[in-house]
Amino acid sequence: MLKYKRILLKLSGESLMGEQGYGIDGDVLNKFAIEVKECQELGAEIA
Repeated sequence: MLKYKRILLKLSGESLMGEQGYGIDGDVLNKFAIEVKECQELGAEIA
């Protein structure tokens, strides 16, 4: 059972850059996408 049914997700560019120091790191973005998908599959509403 989920603690929260609705989630507001805010991603910063800084969190997406990973260890590169610039741009968006594809591996970091993929990890975020997997976690968001898992939350959605559990029934969470994500905005």
